[in-house]
Amino acid sequence: MADVRWRPALSSDITVIVHWIETPKALERWAGPGLTWPTDGPTLWQEIAASDNASFSLVVNDTPIAFGQLVDKGERRAHLARIIVSPVHRRQGLGERLCRHLLAEARHRKADTVTLNVFVNNHAALDLYRRLGFVNHGVIDTRGIQPMQLRQFTQNVDNTDP
Repeated sequence: MADVRWRPALSSDITVIVHWIETPKALERWAGPGLTWPTDGPTLWQEIAASDNASFSLVVNDTPIAFGQLVDKGERRAHLARIIVSPVHRRQGLGERLCRHLLAEARHRKADTVTLNVFVNNHAALDLYRRLGFVNHGVIDTRGIQPMQLRQFTQNVDNTDP
């Protein structure tokens, strides 16, 4: 693959990313409930608080091919959120590369705890997060979302599978 770079996300990145999301359900699964549909880049940038959260992109020739956020949850807790890879670039290891950058950023920001949420039927994401060392941490909610925590930061983890 061409030269892939990591950089802080720009609002113009979201204008590209909205085209990767084809349905209101896909938007909700990626970014959470209550967002505007149909959406556009500026609206989505505001609704996901991209300026307030540490938002990053993997880019090729300054065009985003992956995006993710590191949300500050207070008390030295970082939360990986809104991770997405361009449909034409999936299954090439970019999700893992993006997550590793986000984890390095969390360490740089002195996080003691790193968490994320994932739908239990998102098997590719679950496999990736488990390879990275995340374990189940909490109960699956009514929407089918499993909270996870990075094992190396985990204290008293319920390590049972869903």
